[in-house]
Amino acid sequence: MADARAVVAAAPPELLESVRKEIRGFGDVAEDVITEQCDDATIQRYLRARNGNVHKAAKLLHGTLLWRKEFKTDTLTIGEFDGRTLSSGRMYIAGNDTSGKSILVTRKRSDAFQAGEFTSYLRYLVFTLETGVRAMKDGQDKWVWLMDMRGYSRANSPPLGVSMATLRILADHFPERLHRCFFIDAPGIFSFLFNALWPFIDPVTRQKIVFINTKDYSKQIDAVNAAGSDGAAREAALQEAAKPAEPDAFDNYLRWYCSQYDEAEYRKLLAAVGWQ
Repeated sequence: MADARAVVAAAPPELLESVRKEIRGFGDVAEDVITEQCDDATIQRYLRARNGNVHKAAKLLHGTLLWRKEFKTDTLTIGEFDGRTLSSGRMYIAGNDTSGKSILVTRKRSDAFQAGEFTSYLRYLVFTLETGVRAMKDGQDKWVWLMDMRGYSRANSPPLGVSMATLRILADHFPERLHRCFFIDAPGIFSFLFNALWPFIDPVTRQKIVFINTKDYSKQIDAVNAAGSDGAAREAALQEAAKPAEPDAFDNYLRWYCSQYDEAEYRKLLAAVGWQ
């Protein structure tokens, strides 16, 4: 499967146009929407997600276009999430790695759901994913996801329906965006939810999931934390921990794992990528 996706990574213009032609054939998407949202890079990703099958890629992308209209992604604003959502630091874009990929951070210990907020959670999820797309640099089209699972419990675990809705949004409407996902310090109880979701996760995506126990990195983390606000010492500790020869190693993402969420700085990032 990985080889097939590599083959369609450079699909020729006529194949891209075939996808657009099929979407036009559905007859329910305006031409200006196709022009704006079906650029070459987007179609390439949907083709990779469907192993080069034009019909399947067109069907998947067509579904995304309808979903974006129904979900009203064009109405998302910073103001919609003022208050608890933005102040909690439960989910945010922390910046970019050295290659330009966006770093998406989830802090489960700050992520206790309240009754009636599941719809707003999904809105904020999409807002964050869209921010991740806007923040990508140097031609990158993927993100690295750091999921800090400390504090996960039955009490703050989302209903299975919400987890399934999250999975569908990621798989159907942001395909081929994930580069690596680190589940960090996931307690044993999390296995019940993860095992329920596992059959619905694409086999290629499964290969991008890594479970991390920070006890294995305690020396590096302690060195970074010991530096405190001393920027030079902190950077030296991070450089000491890094593994340049292994770009996907968790060691290279300690700088974002160890960093505290700063709402004011995050608002600057949101404004910088064009949110109002």
